[in-house]
Amino acid sequence: MSAPDVPGRVQTGLRLDELLEKMAAPQLIRIAGRYAPGEDVRQIQKARDAVTRALNRPRALKALIETLTPLERFVLDEVRRSPQGTNGWALLLGARLHGLKPERKPAAVELYRHYRPATFDGAELIWPLLADGLLMPMTLPNPFVASYGYGLDSGSPLLTADERLLSALPPAPARKAQFGAGTSAVQVTPPQLVKLHLLELLRGVQEAGGLSLTKQGDVNRSAYKRLQKALPALEAADTLDLWMQVARLDGLLTPDGSVLRPAPGAERFAEQDPDQWIQRLAVLYPQLMESGEGESANLAHPGALRAALVGLLSQLQQPTTLKELEELLQTLTPDELRQPSWRGKPMAWRSWLQGTVNGTLRQLGLVALSADTGPGQTVAPAPALLHQRSSAPSGPAWVVQPNFELVVYPSQLTAGHLEVLRAAQAIRFDQHSASYRLTRESVYTALEGGLTLEALLSGLEGASAAPLPAGVRSTLSGWAARRERLVLHQNVTLLEFPTSQERDAHRASFGGTPIGAALLLPAPERKIGKTVPTLRYDAPPAQVLSATAGGLLKVNGELDFLGRALLSQFTQPQRGGFALRPPAPGSAVPSTLLRDLEARTKGHLPALLRLQLDTWSGTQPAVALGTVTLLQHPQAAALLHHPALKPLLEGALGSTLLLVKPGQQQALTLALQELGLTPADGLHTESSVSGAANTDSRPAEYEFPEDTRRKRALLEQAIQEGRRVRLMYQTETFHGWYGESRPGKTRQDNFLPTSVYRQGSAPYLQATRLSDDSEENIRIGYVLGIAPI
Repeated sequence: MSAPDVPGRVQTGLRLDELLEKMAAPQLIRIAGRYAPGEDVRQIQKARDAVTRALNRPRALKALIETLTPLERFVLDEVRRSPQGTNGWALLLGARLHGLKPERKPAAVELYRHYRPATFDGAELIWPLLADGLLMPMTLPNPFVASYGYGLDSGSPLLTADERLLSALPPAPARKAQFGAGTSAVQVTPPQLVKLHLLELLRGVQEAGGLSLTKQGDVNRSAYKRLQKALPALEAADTLDLWMQVARLDGLLTPDGSVLRPAPGAERFAEQDPDQWIQRLAVLYPQLMESGEGESANLAHPGALRAALVGLLSQLQQPTTLKELEELLQTLTPDELRQPSWRGKPMAWRSWLQGTVNGTLRQLGLVALSADTGPGQTVAPAPALLHQRSSAPSGPAWVVQPNFELVVYPSQLTAGHLEVLRAAQAIRFDQHSASYRLTRESVYTALEGGLTLEALLSGLEGASAAPLPAGVRSTLSGWAARRERLVLHQNVTLLEFPTSQERDAHRASFGGTPIGAALLLPAPERKIGKTVPTLRYDAPPAQVLSATAGGLLKVNGELDFLGRALLSQFTQPQRGGFALRPPAPGSAVPSTLLRDLEARTKGHLPALLRLQLDTWSGTQPAVALGTVTLLQHPQAAALLHHPALKPLLEGALGSTLLLVKPGQQQALTLALQELGLTPADGLHTESSVSGAANTDSRPAEYEFPEDTRRKRALLEQAIQEGRRVRLMYQTETFHGWYGESRPGKTRQDNFLPTSVYRQGSAPYLQATRLSDDSEENIRIGYVLGIAPI
């Protein structure tokens, strides 16, 4: 932040007046002594009035500014550069770097009623300015204004000042470099290249129709993997995670119900000044989650340490080495910020520093680095951190090749060029260039977003270092012409009539556009009566189907278009409802048919109907019929476990029936004869029926694997086969200060497993409970028994 300031009015709407109401008498009198020296401020209201008058009098503000200490002047100059909020940790490190200290030991005072000054080493550089009303906190408490039970991570570390005081400050004098510099050439990441990453993410999410969210607000794993495949330039997990976090923190991606979508007008962020965008990323960087940087999980205060690092970088007037940066950070940072977390090591911050400089900070365009690595690597802050302007574009922005690929030069991109690049898909991002490809999908997405064909063609050719290839021009024109054959109406209301004649009669009186055989798109000014039955297609389908025990489907209300099509195509009307119609030999029903019917059915579909649909769609094997040999005895278990008989038997079918392995009937007969148990011919029907009845009525036969890997393999097999399972499991409970996981109560229930994922090193099962369709996350290590249904 070394560029000289340009004097001018600061307009933030942030004023000290409201905070005066929250201050106790000692602090009010202290502030009045700074703003209005010599006035009678011994009463609370007199003190408030004196401060308010001073803030509205330029002469009083000028007198106050003349009394500012070097520390106070430095802090206010930095705040004026970012008046909407400057990180207090950055101010603290900047002041320490320049050797600034309070001129005398500050006297503690009660702050904003019920708060006290923070006591960590270095806090005395910040809280006295809050006590004197020179700075204003964004939240109470915060790291510099403490309260019982709150630590360094409480509240927001952002600080600001009254807009009238900032407007009265004269320009700050230019500062001279104070530290040695490295000599290696550094590679500066063009700010426009940083924008390209986010624009590509927004394009991918828009093209995917949004990303499904879990109940916890996280992106669904399947949707995340599909997005990875669709964005080859951002496919690396750490890269995609970083830009997803940035987009959500900055409000470019926002939840729309249970779906994450680009915010309205999100793509317009590309029109922002590139250098101001890098400064915005410097504000967002401390707020990144731990998953964005592996080593930050080992730090007790990663956000504060990130802010301190950015503050240090913004004060460096020339390049330094990674080793010198590490020494500066250790010297200037309060010891509390470099403390490890409960699972970290004492020097975890050093490995974090090396990783974040070459990782996150480089990706965000906040640092420039030399090509070499190690302690001697040269590090310099990005020009935007110093409030310096990056070089203006002066040459061609790309080269369009006949194979529809673009070689892009990010440093030459303008906001208009970024608008044109919305029509292309990124293939690869390098340090100083990027590769894009024009695809039909990406062009369609851009045209849907308002880009015209003429603007696309002229933009591609106008910024290219070579003429636009004729084949590319003709193909793009063909894609646009094919798209324009269809007219897309979004978020409309359609009227449906029993017959086309009734539709046409209504249209003759009220206007509108006919669609299909019996639909009408009403005229824009036409309002629909509240008594007309409504089917909403922007909400889950209405559950107007019901199923009988015999497998018939009944319609109990207005069915939507898809529901009608399903009944028409896959069922046949019968007395009492609709019966499923088996597919023709050699054909199959869609795998989504069961899901679509369930979504429109109240309650659960009968088991046999589900079996039919699963079999016809190929998600379950066909029913098999064969001939087997059975061995019957009331004490069948004793025979099953005999060493001579066990190799000849498959297992038990019930309490009295054993299944003989194919081709082993004669060997089993001889083995039984040797034991003096010559088998009789035929089965006892009553016994077998009783055994079968016992088999059906007894609980599910669990397998009780002891190895977690075996449990996971069984569950993943059930997911792959689309099978439902009955689980005996223990709930997960958390105990102690660190939330130690322990097994809780034992439960049994039926589930449809959907996915297996890891949380840390522990595998978890995500499944849908069949009784109420609720989602459950079960720790696989706490699963006791698994039984297929």
